[in-house]
Amino acid sequence: MKLEEIYTRLTNSQKEIRDIRKMFKDELLHSSRYQEIQEEMKALRDERKMIENEIKANSQGDMDKMEDLKLEIETDKELLSDMALNMYVSKENVEIVDEYDNRWVPFFSVKFKKE
Repeated sequence: MKLEEIYTRLTNSQKEIRDIRKMFKDELLHSSRYQEIQEEMKALRDERKMIENEIKANSQGDMDKMEDLKLEIETDKELLSDMALNMYVSKENVEIVDEYDNRWVPFFSVKFKKE
């Protein structure tokens, strides 16, 4: 089996899923009860967001710290991936043992993008 054959099968399956989802969404749009519930959910989401914003405003220091930690986590994930890939390419043993003696090994995947 060739890469192109698998790719064609994959894209056909994805198109079929998109078509089914579109049909399902169209049917939902024609349901009046579904539309009523959507409007109620939007009102509740807006109210929830307002409450969350009030609480965030009251604890701005913690929110700033959380944003800093998120950025630090993303940076560390990227650094960990880069280091592991470099070790793998250098044919070094790549594994992490955590505080519970769990052994973690890298998981690689290949993705294709259009040129």
